[in-house]
Amino acid sequence: MKIFSYFFRAGLFRLVGRLLTIATVLLILLAVIGHTVRDRTVELALLMYIPLLPLGLWAILLDGLQAGRSWPSFRFSLTFIGLGLMSWGGLSMLGTGGAETDLGPSTKVSVLHWNVYWGGRKNSWKSSISQDIMRHNPDIAILSETPSKYRLNFLLKPMGWSTIMYEETRGNPLAVCSSWPLRFERYVKIRGADAMTVIVTVHGQPLRVLAVDGGRNMSKKFQVLSKQVLPRWRVPMLTDIVQTIEAYHAKGQPVDIIAGDFNAISRSIGFDRFADAGGGYYLASKFSWNWRGTWKSYLPLYDIDHVWIHKRFQGLRAELFTNPMSDHYGQLVQFQLVGVQSFSFGTVNYKDSLIDTDNNYKDSLIDTDKDVGVQSFSFGTVNYKDSLIDTDKDVVVISFSFGTVN
Repeated sequence: MKIFSYFFRAGLFRLVGRLLTIATVLLILLAVIGHTVRDRTVELALLMYIPLLPLGLWAILLDGLQAGRSWPSFRFSLTFIGLGLMSWGGLSMLGTGGAETDLGPSTKVSVLHWNVYWGGRKNSWKSSISQDIMRHNPDIAILSETPSKYRLNFLLKPMGWSTIMYEETRGNPLAVCSSWPLRFERYVKIRGADAMTVIVTVHGQPLRVLAVDGGRNMSKKFQVLSKQVLPRWRVPMLTDIVQTIEAYHAKGQPVDIIAGDFNAISRSIGFDRFADAGGGYYLASKFSWNWRGTWKSYLPLYDIDHVWIHKRFQGLRAELFTNPMSDHYGQLVQFQLVGVQSFSFGTVNYKDSLIDTDNNYKDSLIDTDKDVGVQSFSFGTVNYKDSLIDTDKDVVVISFSFGTVN
């Protein structure tokens, strides 16, 4: 009887193991399809949300429980597949680091984005979340799911900040805050999202911020027992954002920063055009040394919060941070303003202009007779069509020093 019981349990264990192996292999196939084909339809979008790293870890664990015999014809085959999935999922979600250049105080801009979960759990806004924002002290803070205007003032007043809110209601989805001058530009119509553009003038240079908050997470297209089981298809939303930034670019008014809780992971095909649209944008989280997942904070498998910085800016770097009182990670991004640089020269003639005729930055300071030694100067907001005589007052010349003067 004991022998029969032993063989019965052993056979049952092998049967359960085989069934789990079949289910795991099918799930792996679906995940590979989803992450390869991506969200071309709302159904494929669901497959794209199967996380590769934990799936690979499960495959290794299951194969280990079966002594590597999950697949009879090739021992430890499921382990090798699991290692491949973990490598794919892990490497695709790790940042590769930012620029090593030193950003001076007159050139650096820091941007913080954070979904603050309506002020955080257990009324933690004043005691915890706002303190984290103050500690990072960004030039521009773009907040999603903000608390009420009254509670937001606990942050604004100590920082000397002003704010522009998408709507001054309890359920306000967006706010842009800064100690620098702020100007609301307009609301932007985006399918499945709230969005607005705000002008922030930092170090004398106006930066256009497109703040976005993606709508509800689930799609109404397919339901099981009255429950929504498919993620919302984000490609139309991202297509509208691309059209918006291209329209601004065509008018000579580029969008400099795009930030928000998109509720869309960065592998979405809708983000592909961000690399070229309107001059092109960098995904800031890739310039960090961190795991790039932002939701949920206790197990951040999905990067659904993003900051995109225009490619004309240099010195990009990023850092992700968390607070247990919010269910999202925040991001602090730094970059260098265009046109705010240091130069050193041999000798330059006063008669030579600073006109950059072909925008290549090389022909603007040619000294034909080499009789003036200009050692260094720096600019704030630069219009490259101006000479050293600033007729329209749009060039801020901070400092000059000269050697020998003719």
